[in-house]
Amino acid sequence: MVEFILFCVPTVIYVAVGSRRKGPGFLPMLRRAGVAWGKPAHYGWALLMMVPLLVVAWLTTQLIPTDAIQAQGVVVGQLTSVGAVLGVIARATGEEVFFRGFLGGLLMRRLGFWWGNLVQSLVFLVPHLMLLLIDTRMWPILPLQFAIGWLLGWLRHRADSFVPGAVVHSLTNLLAGFLLA
Repeated sequence: MVEFILFCVPTVIYVAVGSRRKGPGFLPMLRRAGVAWGKPAHYGWALLMMVPLLVVAWLTTQLIPTDAIQAQGVVVGQLTSVGAVLGVIARATGEEVFFRGFLGGLLMRRLGFWWGNLVQSLVFLVPHLMLLLIDTRMWPILPLQFAIGWLLGWLRHRADSFVPGAVVHSLTNLLAGFLLA
């Protein structure tokens, strides 16, 4: 839950400061940060993305030795409580709020979709580099994380919302946790 709060703080500051200035106001600032439900079609795109993401995630784990996956600190298949499930959902949602909602929205408005989404995806990769501190044999996850960041950035751009991406991100992480146990 702490990660969720930390991921949300920049967005809250962005919306609060932006709406206090002589600018667009509170609701438009929320929209700029990607806070919107999106249309049903965007959730359809999100669910369509989930199948190939799970397949690629499974294929990626086949490249990683089992003892590296089971290393201390790697939380695959440890969704044995409601708290753990809620933690996975909170982390994925927090990542979407920050990386796609705040950062992706800002970068795509300033740099255009292609450059903004590329930069957002690279920044999304940075905290995932910590996996290499657990075991360098976890490196196959990094290209997958970049691709996921790019696809979720595309969805954020198309939907003008991070919410469909948060749904697919949460569901994919939960299913991967259950299936890869």
